[in-house]
Amino acid sequence: MRILATILVSLVMITGVNASEITFEFGSPSFSGTGKSSHYLTIENIEKTRKDAIKAADKAAKEKAESDAKNTAIAKFKANLESRFYTALAKQITTNVFGADGLQQDSGTFTSPIGGEVVTWETPASTGNVTITVTETDGTVTSFTMPKED
Repeated sequence: MRILATILVSLVMITGVNASEITFEFGSPSFSGTGKSSHYLTIENIEKTRKDAIKAADKAAKEKAESDAKNTAIAKFKANLESRFYTALAKQITTNVFGADGLQQDSGTFTSPIGGEVVTWETPASTGNVTITVTETDGTVTSFTMPKED
């Protein structure tokens, strides 16, 4: 009887087992192709965000270094000195151009000992204007033309 019970239990167990084919699928969209484009866009966005953050940090560090360099005591002193120097130069040019007839100069050139900029002024008789040209050391030229007399 035991043998019969064992055979019956074995038959019930055998018939209750269902099997299916074993299949393998990759989980990554890079291999399976499912959702591949959105996967690549996500990766691209992550890389771009990282690169942008690095660039922003570099730019912020550079701007902070420039700001720190401009805020030193010696930089402030130099800027103040240059400002006063150019004010005195402007006064001198004004005196030379608009001075009394005996002291008046129709043209002149000045080279800055601090930065090396060249300031040239002239008053062409035919125009009645004063032309001031500032040539910086990097080659940048700025010109001002003003009427000499109202």
